[in-house]
Amino acid sequence: MIRWGWLVGDMIKPTFFLALFALVLSDSVSARAANNISIGTDSITWAVEGYSLIASYENDRQPKLRYHAEVFGIRVPDAYLDGYEPNTGEGWQRSIDWAAMLTVDHHPFRGLPGLHWGAGFNVQQSTLNRAGMSPTTTFETFEPIVRIGYQWFPFGEGLFVSPYAAVGIPLHLSEPDPIGGETFEEGWLLPVASIQLGWRFPL
Repeated sequence: MIRWGWLVGDMIKPTFFLALFALVLSDSVSARAANNISIGTDSITWAVEGYSLIASYENDRQPKLRYHAEVFGIRVPDAYLDGYEPNTGEGWQRSIDWAAMLTVDHHPFRGLPGLHWGAGFNVQQSTLNRAGMSPTTTFETFEPIVRIGYQWFPFGEGLFVSPYAAVGIPLHLSEPDPIGGETFEEGWLLPVASIQLGWRFPL
């Protein structure tokens, strides 16, 4: 999970607040009441040996809604798995081989059109193994998710940057086999934060 933080000195505080004002202003100018498609990606996937492709659609009949379809895969960081107490010290390694996700975002505020919350689900297949052991096992998961984020168009249109935070509830469609006498366990609530990047095209 990505954590954000920054240090702003006295000399650059005015610049920061001017930039924040420009962000909100430029996003307000970017009209949502139009037919658009977007192609994007989730940056966190590329940082963990994965991939992501997102297609989005919005229309003038539902100006507050955006619809998304995404395919992705990642290599889950070992430290993340080891940080969950039931798995600590067991050397689990996990790859999400493929996942397909559908979500809908709602933009509730006319004066702040970039702010959104959303909900959806994904279906994924994962492969597990343990460090120093040759057996592998696979399992499938259905994961409802909710999220909140902000879509910013730094140039008013086209390129967008969209930081978000989300939580998912993984529901196993199948269970992984034990490896080396141990069974992989997963927390009931999975948080994640990242930044989506992409380009919006008018239809």
